Amino acid sequence: MKKTVWITMIQKDEAKARAVYNAISEYGLGAEGHFWKDDLDNMEWSGPVPEIVKHQNGLWLILGGAADFTTSVLQGLSLAALSACGLKGGQLPIMILADDPEAVLEKLPPALASAQVFSPDNQALGAKITARANMPLKPVASEYRFNVHALPKVGLWLEAGPVNGDWQGVLFGTAGATIDAMGIGPAGTIPERSTLEYPLRNMTLAMGGREVVAWAARNVVSEKDSVYVRVKGQPETFVFGPFDPEADAIDGYTLSLGPPE
Repeated sequence: MKKTVWITMIQKDEAKARAVYNAISEYGLGAEGHFWKDDLDNMEWSGPVPEIVKHQNGLWLILGGAADFTTSVLQGLSLAALSACGLKGGQLPIMILADDPEAVLEKLPPALASAQVFSPDNQALGAKITARANMPLKPVASEYRFNVHALPKVGLWLEAGPVNGDWQGVLFGTAGATIDAMGIGPAGTIPERSTLEYPLRNMTLAMGGREVVAWAARNVVSEKDSVYVRVKGQPETFVFGPFDPEADAIDGYTLSLGPPE
């Protein structure tokens, strides 16, 4: 089956889109794509995810000028990448074409850190796109699992859990958004009902100069289970992991969706 490339253009430019499609076709690859919608409130970032994760799609190609990669655009791209990786079960091949590759690289948050960034004028671009699109999917090396579920009319749910071992108690916090529901259940499936053991809600934490509001519970989360939270707003940073109410510090993980500060 011929590999395809899914193209995301940050700025709507139909002439440039046609040129990119034609160029990729010359490399022997199929090409499909869309124009990006920067609308976090309506979870517009989730629209292209089903196309990005199609079996025949070998590469997510993102085009834009360095100035186009604003904080909100990076947040949306990060959520889309996290969702796609969760569905694919491996590291998503991403390539970015920008007029100032170094400026874009400096902005990339963790969810996009694996992306290769090149100038559209790169002489070896055809070979690089072809090689990347045909590269086998690599497993994600991580101590935790993280997934994103965008459910129309229900909201944005986040999922996290350990890769090995258990979390003795669990905490999940966000900056830029608020949590209004939490549950524990089997990995990959948001539970309809869940019993939280000794829940703590709306705890305020100071993490690197940023205020994070977190929920926690004493439930044990195994590698087959996950903690789920529903958030409202525009999340900027997540803090999650095991929780010990007697500990002096939080021993968890931090995941930022925006550019490094």
